Amino acid sequence: MEFASVTQEGPIVEPQPMVIATPSPRRRILVVDHNDELRLLACDRLRHLGFDAVGEDNGVSGLARLVQDKPCDPFTGMLLEIDMPVIGGMAVLQEMKDRHPDVPVIVMAEARLIDKLRNAVTMWAREYLVKPFDAELMKRKCALVFIGTDQAT
Repeated sequence: MEFASVTQEGPIVEPQPMVIATPSPRRRILVVDHNDELRLLACDRLRHLGFDAVGEDNGVSGLARLVQDKPCDPFTGMLLEIDMPVIGGMAVLQEMKDRHPDVPVIVMAEARLIDKLRNAVTMWAREYLVKPFDAELMKRKCALVFIGTDQAT
């Protein structure tokens, strides 16, 4: 004879194993830029400064990656190109402000878009970089925004 395990509230349900995500000690930076060469260059420079840099080639994949990695290996910052196809950098920046306000953003673009860069900082971005990057300026701004000091890791 079989007996069903039942309580007053209903059948007993086996508990599901808990997944505990441990915070990553690394400072992971997401670089979002449609230009492959510049995205790779930015990732290389960030790695040289001691960051763990990951690149995505558009705003949609960048936002998806941010959400996908958040539970186990969250990003601590984003380097974002303003002038991109598919979804523009300003739209990505607005999404970051609304849904991920704990992830600081540095926007970047060519000098001809300096007004957009300034508008992005007014809107919410922490800093901006003009392409092509000045290595020392990039180092200082990334250290200030992503670490909170004047010195890179």
